[in-house]
Amino acid sequence: YYTGFKVNSGEYKLMGLAPYGEPKYKDLILKELMDLKADGSFKMNMQDEISRQEALWDFSLPVSRTFFSRFRKCKTLDVSGFSYQHQQHQQERQKLKDFFEKKGSIEEYDRILFSHYQKNKAIFLRMLDEDCDIQMGYFALADAIGHLSFGVTSKMRIVYQELDELAAIVAGKSNGRLLILSDHGMEPVGRFGDHSRNGFWSSSTALEKDCPEITRLFSIFLDTLPHSRGGLNLPYC
Repeated sequence: YYTGFKVNSGEYKLMGLAPYGEPKYKDLILKELMDLKADGSFKMNMQDEISRQEALWDFSLPVSRTFFSRFRKCKTLDVSGFSYQHQQHQQERQKLKDFFEKKGSIEEYDRILFSHYQKNKAIFLRMLDEDCDIQMGYFALADAIGHLSFGVTSKMRIVYQELDELAAIVAGKSNGRLLILSDHGMEPVGRFGDHSRNGFWSSSTALEKDCPEITRLFSIFLDTLPHSRGGLNLPYC
């Protein structure tokens, strides 16, 4: 399909010609087209399919097409495709729009973000007391606040201190592995902030002797999972 042939028709031509070519597109294919696992299995990159949705945040995915299918019981909080809090985030985006249209203030935007964060924090901590094989939570406080205030050091210090304290509480309540992921960093643009390419990850257990790139975490993580019920309690935040 991706090479112009109809499914179950002309693919064999590529197989026959492959030994005579140079693998100059190998890295590009592995990076953009498919997700190759350590055991040789693979999945196609679904990023383009998701991006074609009418609204980016409205897409949904069945559990069978995600790594959650590896678990018998999972729970998520504010995760796109599963439990995204549309109404809550719509309120936040409206406050952001009001600020740029000079109909509202940064303080009003901050208040609703901190209110939503405190609500989700309480929900997530209650989730950790439930019997689950895996729990995943998404917290956008640093990202959302940072867009308007990343250059305000005193405010961002408060934000990161709050998230640091949450991580400590979660680590104390977790019976197994804790993995914290950030998909991007921030860089100041005056008082505002914009996304940078510097993501990070931190784990309560060594996933590999050397420090793997963040893009390799998914396959490494799956390779280390215990499969017995109750053998893993892995909150994400």
